[in-house]
Amino acid sequence: MEINSIVLSPEVYRSDAEKIADWLSDEEIVKYLNEDNKARENLINVIDRINLPILTHLFNNNCRFFTIKNPYGTIGFLRLIPKGETIEIVIAVGEKELWGKGIGHNAVMEALKTAFFEMRTEKVVAKIKKDNKRSQNLVKGIGFREIKKLEKEVEYHITKEIFWKKAA
Repeated sequence: MEINSIVLSPEVYRSDAEKIADWLSDEEIVKYLNEDNKARENLINVIDRINLPILTHLFNNNCRFFTIKNPYGTIGFLRLIPKGETIEIVIAVGEKELWGKGIGHNAVMEALKTAFFEMRTEKVVAKIKKDNKRSQNLVKGIGFREIKKLEKEVEYHITKEIFWKKAA
């Protein structure tokens, strides 16, 4: 299995949550996320308070949460958040040495299959910070179209039809 081969795992183990907490302490990673500045602290409190090996139920709060895994372990996370008629996608590759290696592309393609075929949405939205050129290039390369520029973000959409054409 290649290093950029990934699996989206719906299970979140304690070790995954601890890794995510570490990533949330890295300014280079969180500067592009829309997490509030207490996300890491809140996550650590939950990990300390709940003595269970699997924490999946805590992460699937109003969304579908996945850990991104490659043959060597958990390397990121992805959320699919229902927002009315659409689903918003959020992705973070936490292992910086893997940035630019196709992990994000593979994870988003897998997530789009889930959004369109399991969750039955017609459109997926990505809101990306204006200075996050890497993620903007990622979604544009997959077929997302720029819809509008917001104050701090650029909003992109992809429909099921566009995804079908790209995936075929």
